[in-house]
Amino acid sequence: MNRAKVTVEPGTQNIVVERMFDAPRRKVFAAMTQKDKLERWWTGPGYTNRVTQLDVRDGGSWRFVQSDGRGGEFGFHGSFHMVSPEMTIQTFEFEGLGERGHVSLQKTVLIETEEGKTKLIATSTFMSVEDRDGMVSSGMEEGMQQTYVMLDRILKEMDD
Repeated sequence: MNRAKVTVEPGTQNIVVERMFDAPRRKVFAAMTQKDKLERWWTGPGYTNRVTQLDVRDGGSWRFVQSDGRGGEFGFHGSFHMVSPEMTIQTFEFEGLGERGHVSLQKTVLIETEEGKTKLIATSTFMSVEDRDGMVSSGMEEGMQQTYVMLDRILKEMDD
């Protein structure tokens, strides 16, 4: 299995994720910015994902709601600060915490290789080490690994 490498350095506020996708950058970018594709891959097993807001542009915003099928719903939202196939910078906030304001800044770089594959390097910077550690302890890594497997499937389905 093509697993993402996740780096969490002690005492820093960052999580760095690196992963290779067997598709050109334009397809990976499309899958990461189109509602119908995001609703299929940006969710864990047993959940469904509804994109309730998606305005992919500099200054745009997004909001996704995951449902567990038993009445539980979990919202996530953020703002796009810079959007391009090469690099996207956006914010991310989980709405299920007891207080608002635990926002992270996410920079996603997509590098196309000579073989037509795409290397993703995503850096999330949290407001504190405690916020970062909370995200790590939430099980985000395994959920992320599973979402990327689903993204692989969608990339194979997409026309060239």
